[in-house]
Amino acid sequence: MKVNINSEILNTGLAYISDVLPAKPTMAICGGIFLEGKDNNLTLIATDLENTIKVNLECEVKEKGQSVVPGKQFISLLKQFKNKEIKIEKKEKYINIIGETSQYSFIEMETEDFPKIPKFSSDITFKIKSETLKEGFKKIIFCIDPEEPRHQFRGGLFDIKGNIINLVGTDTRRLSLFSILFETPFKNNTKVLLSYNFIKKMINLLNEQEVEVLIGKNNISFQTNLTIKLDENKKTLASILFVSQLLTGAEEFPDYEKVIPDIKKTKVCQINTDAFLSSLKRISLFTTERNNKVKLSFKKDFLILSATGEIGDAQEKIDISYNNEETEIAFPPDFLIDFLQVVEKENFVFSFSSPSKPVLMKPQEDSNFLYVCMPLKTE
Repeated sequence: MKVNINSEILNTGLAYISDVLPAKPTMAICGGIFLEGKDNNLTLIATDLENTIKVNLECEVKEKGQSVVPGKQFISLLKQFKNKEIKIEKKEKYINIIGETSQYSFIEMETEDFPKIPKFSSDITFKIKSETLKEGFKKIIFCIDPEEPRHQFRGGLFDIKGNIINLVGTDTRRLSLFSILFETPFKNNTKVLLSYNFIKKMINLLNEQEVEVLIGKNNISFQTNLTIKLDENKKTLASILFVSQLLTGAEEFPDYEKVIPDIKKTKVCQINTDAFLSSLKRISLFTTERNNKVKLSFKKDFLILSATGEIGDAQEKIDISYNNEETEIAFPPDFLIDFLQVVEKENFVFSFSSPSKPVLMKPQEDSNFLYVCMPLKTE
């Protein structure tokens, strides 16, 4: 294998690869990066056995071939090359990285031992904007607990029905739902469970391009393109394929629509997002692990936030739009802060029926995102 490639192009590809490359691989070979040069492309592959990423980069291939190099060290070395033309050459059991005035040689890892990219057939294929999918993942991931003993709650639900995809995350105490509407309905309804780690990696990997999604029985894949700008006049294209194993338990995921309160049967108020978030962050400083509670006292056109803990007391008052009976509700502060940090609207809707029943929150004038959580006892 002999390849000539710009280091900026290679480093851009390696930045995506590093997100999947395991820090402590269960198999030594999974600590390596698979390289293949052919058809004027350099292919990079990394896997942790559950998630696999493949990046294709444009380059000059002098001689085709394959190899596996130590991943962490290869990435660290290439970071030191800034917009330089480099050569990657395989000679016997060595992979040589050759710069203008330097040469480095890695001992090749066993290429035949590197895991193959999972192949699967798919009945469901569609394209979606990366920014839409990324937004949805950001708005459900904070409700997922990957350490939850019940396997059906360890991931995020990807629920396809009719012309809608619902992304759902829940830890049984709170639930976040983000809906994506399509112009035409899907041929088949299906629901699959995506792992927490996969969702987290996708948030980092998704870019400005459209994504093609394929769903199989045990795997899901996302494929997209990437434009790499070298300078104002020069750019190149790359492609990224991400394949992940699906979690079991999608069919055991609870009927999430049943736990969403009917807003028509609740008391509704409107609150400024930034004002509420800022107050909560200050008030939460007075909560502790033993007393992890912020009390919300709703009164006509204003809200009092308060906390009492071992270190002292705190109270703040903010203006809201509310004209109903006075009510007190309590929450762990993180339950509110996590939601508010992904709200992109100036105001949000807070609706409730009683201090002991699920509360519904959603950005004002945003019908595709909502959040439900259980309050604590006020006493």
